[in-house]
Amino acid sequence: MPLYKKVVNKNATMGIWKMTETLPELEALYEVKDSEREVYHGFRNDRRRKEWLTVRILLRELLGYEAEICYRGSGKPYLKDSSYCISITHTMGYVGIRLASHPVALDMEYYSDRVLRLIPRFVSKREMQYIFPEDEITSALIIWSAKETLFKLFDFSEMLFDENLFISDLKLGKSGHFKGTVAKDGFKADVRLAYEVHEELILVYC
Repeated sequence: MPLYKKVVNKNATMGIWKMTETLPELEALYEVKDSEREVYHGFRNDRRRKEWLTVRILLRELLGYEAEICYRGSGKPYLKDSSYCISITHTMGYVGIRLASHPVALDMEYYSDRVLRLIPRFVSKREMQYIFPEDEITSALIIWSAKETLFKLFDFSEMLFDENLFISDLKLGKSGHFKGTVAKDGFKADVRLAYEVHEELILVYC
């Protein structure tokens, strides 16, 4: 089974699945329910079908039973039975889930230098100190992923990555913790974020 990573502790459970299966192989691992068929067959390509199936296979692997995933109007997922809070992410052949009894968020990004072209859009002037010259790509991906994580956690309808979401205290390594801040319309909150650098992936979660 291509379960790339699984971490279970007292605070949360997290799993990452590397999608190496064909679509028929995934369909053999998960039976699409009658209530899900319209959504499943509405996807325009096999990639989205594979992601959708893998999320549900991974969730069953983490929980030990099948739970129905629902979505709020904003697109934020939740479990119908309210057993856990859930965050879902996917990128370039990988799917990730984070579960806990309290709100959680997880983002995962595939390692690519394309992020460098986007730096002016999501990195504020004061955050440029965290684009480390020795590894600009990893630095930028951690910051981008951190802001995606904060966005998922608070679920505001509109959020500017360079004006409402900030990071600080970042030190570059294979893993670590740093601070994320959300500031919008008089609301402000600090969040302790964790990151991991893998061969192909950057993970950020809280």
